[in-house]
Amino acid sequence: MENILDALAIYGYSNLEDRIEFELDGVIEKEIAPAYCNENFELCVSCMDYTSLKVTDTEKSIMTFVSELLKKLKKNTLPDVASVCVFPRFTSLVKENLVGTPIKTTVVGACFPAAQTFLDVKLAECKAAIAAGADEVDVVISVGDVLERNYEKVYKELVAIREACAGVILKVILETGELKTIESVFNASLIGAYAGADFIKTSTGKVPVNATPETVYVICEALRQFHAQTGKMVGIKVAGGITKIQNAIRYLTIVKHILGEQWLTPAYFRIGTSQLLEDVLKEMKTVKING
Repeated sequence: MENILDALAIYGYSNLEDRIEFELDGVIEKEIAPAYCNENFELCVSCMDYTSLKVTDTEKSIMTFVSELLKKLKKNTLPDVASVCVFPRFTSLVKENLVGTPIKTTVVGACFPAAQTFLDVKLAECKAAIAAGADEVDVVISVGDVLERNYEKVYKELVAIREACAGVILKVILETGELKTIESVFNASLIGAYAGADFIKTSTGKVPVNATPETVYVICEALRQFHAQTGKMVGIKVAGGITKIQNAIRYLTIVKHILGEQWLTPAYFRIGTSQLLEDVLKEMKTVKING
């Protein structure tokens, strides 16, 4: 890629605001009801990055977190989640406790959640996590530089992180609640995609505003246009405050509406969550009783 600005120039978001309002309130809203079924509840489970990112996390609490997850999945005959997501220092511990399952080990890297440090430090943390066994790494984009439109700088940093994370899945977190505008979210999504991200992720879950239907719509539209231009499929991860299956199904419906059915697999759709599984279990029982 010679220049990220030249690449961005071929994309358009000018009419997105009106489309978002019309489609979220109309077409997509009508598609949510038929999508609310056990089949999609199980799909959401299989797309989960089951997450613990607390300041109070310890080796003991993370071991309990993983063991209780595995018990719940087995007891309720649910599909395996896509991954367990933790801080880097717990990488090898999670990896060991997931032996015998297909569940991946995800870590937040590059000095999550603020990412306000030296690039060398970010790269070193990513490399250390991968050496410890991380299968997937979630990193935060340089939010301030996106807001100031320092797009070339943002792109080059993500390319360096992509190189440091060679051979593993890389998810780029936009922190959409801080980017605020359609332009920023749209362009940041494309910069991440061009830099080689496997997924564009909405949020860290550590700021006041995290995933919203509007920002998920914008990311999906950027990735749809990117696929049309390049032929490459880039996944989307919604995260931050997703505790109810109603929300998860809404996001799944938006992804399906804009990007298509082929995105509805753990390879291209993820839900970052620490509490959603309990609500899925409750709703599955309710649907079964009422059905």
